[in-house]
Amino acid sequence: MTPPAGTEVCQHPTHAQLIGPAETPVTPPRSAAALDAIVVPASRPAENLKSAIRLAESANCHLVLLCSLQADTGCVSRLLADRSFRSATVIQIPENYEHPLFDFETTRWVKTGPGRVVCAARYCDLSIKRNVGLVLARMLGWARVFFMDDDIRGVSADALAGTVSLLGTEGPRGLPYRTAGMTVSEYPDNSVVCHARRSVGEEQDVFVTGSVLAVDCTAPFGFFPDIYNEDWLFFYPDAVEERLTSSGFQAEQLPYDPFASPRRAAAQEFGDVIAEGLYALLHSKLGAESADRDYWRMFLDERNRILDEIVNRLPDAPGEIRDKIGKAIEGAREKLNDIGPDMCVAYIAAWRSDLRRWADLRDALPRAGSMAEAARRLMLPLAAGQAT
Repeated sequence: MTPPAGTEVCQHPTHAQLIGPAETPVTPPRSAAALDAIVVPASRPAENLKSAIRLAESANCHLVLLCSLQADTGCVSRLLADRSFRSATVIQIPENYEHPLFDFETTRWVKTGPGRVVCAARYCDLSIKRNVGLVLARMLGWARVFFMDDDIRGVSADALAGTVSLLGTEGPRGLPYRTAGMTVSEYPDNSVVCHARRSVGEEQDVFVTGSVLAVDCTAPFGFFPDIYNEDWLFFYPDAVEERLTSSGFQAEQLPYDPFASPRRAAAQEFGDVIAEGLYALLHSKLGAESADRDYWRMFLDERNRILDEIVNRLPDAPGEIRDKIGKAIEGAREKLNDIGPDMCVAYIAAWRSDLRRWADLRDALPRAGSMAEAARRLMLPLAAGQAT
C-alpha cells in the first residue's frame, strides 16, 4: 500500500495550521480561567522553581512539584517555606519508578525491545512525571491543570489565564478544545535538527509544547510516551480532531547549547522522525492509520534529504558553531541509518495499543479524597510537611 494520491511526504517547517487559530493573545478576566493546579516535572535545583511558585501564587492554585535528579525535596520544601507558600505538594519520583498504570508497551519497546538500538542514548523521566500529574488530577477531580517545566520563564498571570481559558471553548469544528498551549520562542523549543535548520538559514517554526500546556482533565486525554517529542504524541489525538489550540502567548526557556554533544541529536532522532512523520500526514488530512511501511520508507528518505540540506548549507551557519552543527548532524544520521520502516510501523502499532489500554485505565481511576491518598495509590510518598 502507498499513501493516497496527493499525499505530500515531507517534513514541514511549521505545523501552525494544525492548531486552533489565535491571531492575538487572549486576555480574559482572571476569574474566567479557574485553574486547579500547576504541575511541574522538576529535575533542576530548587531555585529553578521560583517562577512556578510565583505563578501559582498569582493564580491562587495548587502547585504540584514532581522531583528527581537535582531537584532535592528537602531543598524544595525549604524554598516553599521561605516563601510562605503552603498550597503545594512535593513528591519524590524514584529513579526507575514503575507502576502498573504506566506499564506501556511503547516503554518496553524502546527500553528492552527492538527500539533499544535507536533510543538507548536517551534517559529522561519527564514523561512519567507528566503522566503522574495527569493521574493525580483525575483522581482528585481537578478540571484544569497547567504543565510547566522548571526551565520555563516569562509566563505572566495574564498569559496563564488566557491559555487556560481556551479549554472548553469551541474550535473550528464546533468541538471544545481539550489542550491549549503556548509557544517557546526564546529560547526556541526545537529538536537539535530543527535548531540546525534555523542556524543554516532554513525556515523553521516552533510548535505548541508540553513545557507550557493547559489540559482539560475532565475530557479524555492521552499519555506521554517515553520518547522524544512525547508532548506531540500526547496531544496528537486532539490535533486530529482540531481540539488543540494555542493562546498566542510566548514563554521563555533557559538557553542551552543544542549542539554541545552529538548524543543529544542521536537520542532525539527516533522521536523526531515519529512525531514529524505523523504530523506531516495531518497536513494531508490523514491519520496514523495511513502510516504504513511505504509511507515510512518515503518519510525516512525525506528525513535524509533534510539532513543533507543542513550539511550542504553549513557554510551559511555562524562560524563558531559550524563544526558542532556538523557533528550533531552526523550523530543524527548515524541513528537515522538504524531506523527502518518496519521499526516505525511497529512503534505506531504499540502506541495505538497503549492508547486503547490507557483509555480504559484512565476512565476506571478511583477518586481519592486527598492528595496523600492519591499519592499512596501511586506508591509515591509525599515529602514531609507538604499539603495533603
